[in-house]
Amino acid sequence: MRILDRYIFRTVASATLVALLVLLLLESFLGLLVELEQVGKNHYDFAAIIRYLLLVQPQRLYELFPMALLVGGLLGMGALASGSELIVMRAAGVSLTRLTRSALQAGFLLSLVVLAIGEFVAPPLEQIASEQRATAKSEGMAIRGGRGFWARDGDYFIHVRAVLPGIRLVDIHIFKIGPQDQLEAVTAAQGARYQEGRWVLEGIDRSTLSDDRVHSERLNDLALVSEISPKVLDVLAANPNDLSIRDLWVYVGYLERNGLDAASHRLALWRKLLAPLTYLAMLVVGMPFVFGPQRSAGTGQRLLIGLLLGLAFFLVNYLLGNVVLLYGYPPLLGAILPSLLFLGAGFLALNRLR
Repeated sequence: MRILDRYIFRTVASATLVALLVLLLLESFLGLLVELEQVGKNHYDFAAIIRYLLLVQPQRLYELFPMALLVGGLLGMGALASGSELIVMRAAGVSLTRLTRSALQAGFLLSLVVLAIGEFVAPPLEQIASEQRATAKSEGMAIRGGRGFWARDGDYFIHVRAVLPGIRLVDIHIFKIGPQDQLEAVTAAQGARYQEGRWVLEGIDRSTLSDDRVHSERLNDLALVSEISPKVLDVLAANPNDLSIRDLWVYVGYLERNGLDAASHRLALWRKLLAPLTYLAMLVVGMPFVFGPQRSAGTGQRLLIGLLLGLAFFLVNYLLGNVVLLYGYPPLLGAILPSLLFLGAGFLALNRLR
């Protein structure tokens, strides 16, 4: 059976890699068209566009892999069905369950590689790409992560207009709220740098409010210990779906310690952790179309089936995730339920084909 497993692995893996390459080329072409509209903005030229598109390819690979695995599974196993190889395997006593398990083993091994890329390679390259593009467009005044942010740190509410490369903050306003929800102090700083485990504010104007007066003072610098470390800073202005598991874990802890809503980031964290289950669900739901009456379908029909199934999973995943967040259900439910539904539907259809 090891020979059979290796053969199915090569078939599914090669078809998946071809599908992934085609999807990446298509996505890159569309991205190039979008970026070309920005050519000439300060120092953003064609070379900067190519550099940006190359740096974001690992992240795009991670995002497109579920669809590529589904299409690759359908095309690879479908090619075996069209060549009557699956019929020979069945006649030799290999069950549908055994064939499906071999395909799932191939999908699982590929998933581990892609998850490693999505965890360790894609996030830092995506950040570098965003910073370089923003720097080229704004002559060095790049906002790290693409924009400023609001954050809460205990009794302090902090607004930062821009984050520059090198972990420097620009144009900071800090509002201190008292126990009765009244404003106690406002601190404005021209900039800040992270040094020896604390933020050092520079060019400070601070106003302290009391019942009958406002006391203002100007300071050259001020050390501030904050929960907002550079690690948290990297994810404050980022899309949860673009973060690594480690960054999401750090940020969820930060949000919960400050009494902030972490549901959307917990949902993204669970989706990352359960990604292998999602990938296998995509593969399982496509197998009935290989072993069933559609096994004689052509490549174009299988490709259409794969795209429709992928779209259906995306819609179900998106809708259930939003419903879970809207009604306050555990984020784990929104992350795991779509995969369980597709796994159940796939295995049910396979059971009927026995």
